Amino acid sequence: MGKKKISMTIDEEIFEGFKNYCKKNGMKISTKVELLMRETVKNTSLKEFMEEKKD
Repeated sequence: MGKKKISMTIDEEIFEGFKNYCKKNGMKISTKVELLMRETVKNTSLKEFMEEKKD
C-alpha cells in the first residue's frame, strides 16, 4: 500500500500542542495522525460508511 500526501488546515494552537506532544514522545506527527485515523476507521459504522462511498 502506498502513501498519500495531504494538506490540512488546523488551528495553530492545537497543532503546536500536538507537535510538542509528538516531539516529547519521540514520534513523527504524520505517524501519530495515521494511527489515530486507523483507530477511527476500526469503528464499524465508519467502515460501513466508507464502503458505501466506494460503490
